[in-house]
Amino acid sequence: MFATCISFHTYRERLDQCYPLGVNNTRHSVNLYRCNDSHEGWCKIAEIIYDPVYRYILWILLIVLVSSGALVVDTMRRLSRVLRIIAYVLVWLVIVAGYLLNTWIIYIDSLQGLFLILCSIAGIAISLYSEGYLRVLFGKIQHLQLIIDMTLLLILMLFTARNLLEFTVLWISIELVAFLLILLERGLENWSVGLKYLVVCVTAGDISLFSWIAITATTIGINKALLTDFQILMNSTINVTNPVLTFLVLVGFLAKLGQIPFHIWLVDTYSEAPSPITAIFSGLMSKMSIYAILRVLSLLDLNNMVYLITLLALGFITTIYASIMASAQTDVKKMIAYSSMTHYGVMTMLLGLLVFDERITGLVYLYVFYHGLLKTHVFLNIASIELLTNTRDIYRLGYLAKVARRLYDKILYTILSLMGLPPTIGFIAKALVIYIALILASQGIPYAFVFLVGVIISSIFSIVYSVKYLGVYVGTYANIPFRPSIMLDSTQYVMEYTLSLLMIIIPLPFLLIIQGDAITYMIYGFYIVTIIAVLAAKMFHKKIVIYETPTWVGGVET
Repeated sequence: MFATCISFHTYRERLDQCYPLGVNNTRHSVNLYRCNDSHEGWCKIAEIIYDPVYRYILWILLIVLVSSGALVVDTMRRLSRVLRIIAYVLVWLVIVAGYLLNTWIIYIDSLQGLFLILCSIAGIAISLYSEGYLRVLFGKIQHLQLIIDMTLLLILMLFTARNLLEFTVLWISIELVAFLLILLERGLENWSVGLKYLVVCVTAGDISLFSWIAITATTIGINKALLTDFQILMNSTINVTNPVLTFLVLVGFLAKLGQIPFHIWLVDTYSEAPSPITAIFSGLMSKMSIYAILRVLSLLDLNNMVYLITLLALGFITTIYASIMASAQTDVKKMIAYSSMTHYGVMTMLLGLLVFDERITGLVYLYVFYHGLLKTHVFLNIASIELLTNTRDIYRLGYLAKVARRLYDKILYTILSLMGLPPTIGFIAKALVIYIALILASQGIPYAFVFLVGVIISSIFSIVYSVKYLGVYVGTYANIPFRPSIMLDSTQYVMEYTLSLLMIIIPLPFLLIIQGDAITYMIYGFYIVTIIAVLAAKMFHKKIVIYETPTWVGGVET
């Protein structure tokens, strides 16, 4: 009878018999919906195979597209770019197609969605920009381009992983490939930098990752811990009241964010790796730790006091230290590396305050998106500065706006965002962070005062080092401009221009979904007013060309 029925049931119908759809079209836990004996075999297949099979097919297709695009980058440039762009947006095409067809081809939750959007945008920008950068330095670039694109693709795949086994395999793969990226340009000269990255960052991160797996496995078993979907794991109650275990789960992810005292790897890695690679580290790889902490919070009941004190203390110390160090740097790349540490500290403190109000999660999302796009563009811009001037010393520059006006135009909005000025996403993010800190402080939460002090100090120092960065273009440090002999590729300009525009466009989608009070809407209202003013200034701006009086060779005017 069972064999006869199987021929008339689709695979989807068999799955429905195993996991009926909930109110949000998600499959509920096996503990809540058990199969009858006749369909037990199909239920096991559905649990392990059905959801992953489409995801694995998609991953294979992405690898084929990226590999093909990278391998023809020297011979068929346009085809290469098209293939790589398709690879980075294909996940969203599949998701949208599934939504329109009222089915789930691959499933992602809201947490994955934000990081996937960031990864797609930053991935396209870094991939296309690095093509021109590598071509200037090496000429033939297909193998180098393949390493970069595979790293970006692995990060994107990590944010689509649906169980701990997939997450762990991709996490470790990214760490190993990242070591190769550090050696990409200078080879063995960066060996000590790469070794420091492996010992401090990778080892610590893996300690937290495997602690997470061990805690989950002791509660539900190793097989279920590794293979069960995150959505189903959320229905399990996994309590971690032990302070030591809570600390172990967190400390490695904080080390990957360069939190003191685990910061010794970050500045050296960011400053010595090629700038497009640093854009990957700061713009995307750092977000892996934020994602991991948010995922842990959704699956484990941690010791709240240990969680709060650990994140708030390390985040505050890191924010203050990195803000001061960033303002004291003369190397523009080290300055932005310390700036990244500052932002990591702020995000760490924000994560700590989630124990008081889960609505802060939305602000974490906004800040993650802000920092990811910001640092992706800034480090790509530093790559352009290095190509044009062959120096990163701020006091040897100061003239780039004269000799590379297009580059200056592309970075202006991003510098405003780094300062936190309107009409950029940096203004929205910093204003809302300060506002949330004031709300929590007004409620008598003492930890909120620590957060407020850290945010204000970081905002003040961000203006200082942002002005120094602006001085690279319009400062008066150099009296004799150096005329660059290298011309940037048009694709590099396009990517920088796109990221710069996103600094003022990205707040608009958040405006549509935000649910705040009067102050929140006032902040967005000020943003809208300033963006209208900027657009009006652009429309009515006229270039004034002053013509010199032609002279004879002898100096006599005509």
